[in-house]
Amino acid sequence: MSWSAVAPPVAVVLAAVLLPGLALAAAARLRGIVALGLAGPLGYAIIGITGVAAGAIGIPFGWPAIAVTTAVLVVLAIAARAALRAAGAAPAPWDSWRPLGWAPVVLGAAIATTAITVVAFAHVPSPDRLTQTYDTVFHVNAAASIAETGDASSLHLYRLTHPGKQLAFYPAVWHSLTALASTTTGVDIAVAANATWIGTAGPVFSLGSAFVAAVVFGRAGLRRDDAAPVQRTLVATVAAVLASAFVAFPYLLLDFGTLYPNGLAYTLLPAGLGIVAALLPFPERASWRPESAPVRWRTALLLLGWGLAAAFAHPRSAVALLVLAAPLVVAWFAARMTALSASGQRGRRRARLIWAVAVGAAVLLVVLAVLFVLHYYDVGTRPISDHLNGGPALARETFPQALLQGLLATSLVVPGQTALPPSVLLAVVAFVGLLAALLRPGLRWVVVVYLGLVLLYGFAAGSDSDLAKIATGLWDKDKFRIIAILPTIGVPLVAWTVVAGTAELTATLRSRRARRSDPRARTVVVATAVVTAVVAVSAWTGPALGGVSSAMGEVFALPQSQKGGLLVDADEMALLEAVPRFVPKGELIVGNPWNGSALAWALGGRRVLFPHLGGYWDYDGRVIQRALDDWRTDDRVCPAVRAQNVRWVITDPGRLRGDRKAANRFSAIDRVVTKPGGAQLVASSGSTRLWRLTACW
Repeated sequence: MSWSAVAPPVAVVLAAVLLPGLALAAAARLRGIVALGLAGPLGYAIIGITGVAAGAIGIPFGWPAIAVTTAVLVVLAIAARAALRAAGAAPAPWDSWRPLGWAPVVLGAAIATTAITVVAFAHVPSPDRLTQTYDTVFHVNAAASIAETGDASSLHLYRLTHPGKQLAFYPAVWHSLTALASTTTGVDIAVAANATWIGTAGPVFSLGSAFVAAVVFGRAGLRRDDAAPVQRTLVATVAAVLASAFVAFPYLLLDFGTLYPNGLAYTLLPAGLGIVAALLPFPERASWRPESAPVRWRTALLLLGWGLAAAFAHPRSAVALLVLAAPLVVAWFAARMTALSASGQRGRRRARLIWAVAVGAAVLLVVLAVLFVLHYYDVGTRPISDHLNGGPALARETFPQALLQGLLATSLVVPGQTALPPSVLLAVVAFVGLLAALLRPGLRWVVVVYLGLVLLYGFAAGSDSDLAKIATGLWDKDKFRIIAILPTIGVPLVAWTVVAGTAELTATLRSRRARRSDPRARTVVVATAVVTAVVAVSAWTGPALGGVSSAMGEVFALPQSQKGGLLVDADEMALLEAVPRFVPKGELIVGNPWNGSALAWALGGRRVLFPHLGGYWDYDGRVIQRALDDWRTDDRVCPAVRAQNVRWVITDPGRLRGDRKAANRFSAIDRVVTKPGGAQLVASSGSTRLWRLTACW
């Protein structure tokens, strides 16, 4: 299959996210870079709300439901505007649709999306490949379930592995978009999954990076707050392009896991940080201030909308935003208190009182956090050192090595947990940016965020101490989930360094007479474009992203007939895709999910009893899992088989490497086909067999 086949489902994903998001943004009077940067989060929120609402009233998820939800929200926003206008308090527009302000950003996002796609899939020969990882099985089958049933509610999705539960929350935006791309264009779930990754990891992340860069660095010169007006557009455009340059995101969460919903949620982080920065009212005389939103209550509502998007994409992104925004909030608080103290004796007294209350609240929060950790880790009966000792959580190198990797904006990469080389020029620019921000009053919080994330990565990748486990426990001590946050602040920082540094260099290199006036905007734009191209191309073609691209080829590898510890080979995939020729709709397939049979749902469109490698199965599922081969002597087996309408079995001797104990729990399914009267062979491909279950029928 040619990669051109991915274009239609990518277009569907873009339309499903950006069109509703832009419609709601327009209703809220958001324009230009702001509207583009927030369209992704608003679109995710609409998709999540649609899934829950449609699931509650029993209508299928799809374009009509999305259109109705979007229309209702837009009408509510317009009605609120009309009421405020009548009261003389209509919100002012935020940004404008002047083409010179937003068109370069769209071009930058298009360049980034193209680069991200090429880097990620350069070694993947076909868009119908799946990553051969544990988590992929659940995610693609969840998308297949939505495509089949029309139920895209985040309150129901986890029933897939927790059958019988009434409320089973799992964030469903990624799965909903994948199902929508599949049903709209007719491509299979594997192609739709790759299309969803491309349509979100590229556009949503790059446009969000442009937004946060404009808000935080749009008017911050390298040495003072007198940057030329063109800098806002320049820094946003450069950020959009350089969103493709860091190895940590969006690439690593596709390579490791594969953590589709987590990766989708992290595309929200730049917009979230930008909203927080715009919401904070820095004092007028502060040494640095972010771009302020025209109406703060509207910005607060946007933050609430971002929270909904995060909940329906993956709630872990909210924790990441807290880490990113906490130093900014502290910097804002300190600036406000400094301004209050400077207002006179009464102001100084109020500032001291507020500081005392804030410090007391912080101490109380730390105490509560410690108590929570002690309770969560059950320290009284089990030491912290016994927790988080799984393979991905173990330290693979020394703490100094991990810190150096973080500082150089690189990481380990799977498979093999090998260290990637840094993108040298990108790392140098980032380091220069850190020094410049450290010397720049008001921007030091950026350094704290960057170095704080580097420290967390160091703990996750280079230490197994109790402190490391406590500090990184919210991410399951997963270095990939942590380092993937770094580009949220790294991209705008590098973009600012390129833009402001180029402007300063351009001004310095002019003749002495010309220095009496600012450089021409055209000169700065051209020079910035050249520097950006050099930085971006050096990253795209360098060994770091080259290593990520090669690793991606291994994760998507599809051997012909020898699995070698992978989930499926080409022979098995051929049989799974051919399943509809043999299995009627409504009849269930059972198999040991560790041998790849679980993918019959995603690849063949026929439901399987065990759609993931692990789960909390209901009574029938547990009986079939443990005793299917004892159908003649165990009176529980046949009633369970008939109740579930299980009529087919898929077997294969090869299994995904990993938890042998978990895989062996399904061994009764493999044994049933070896017993007389248990099953009849119907089709085979390589070592994979499709059997008609004759036991109990």
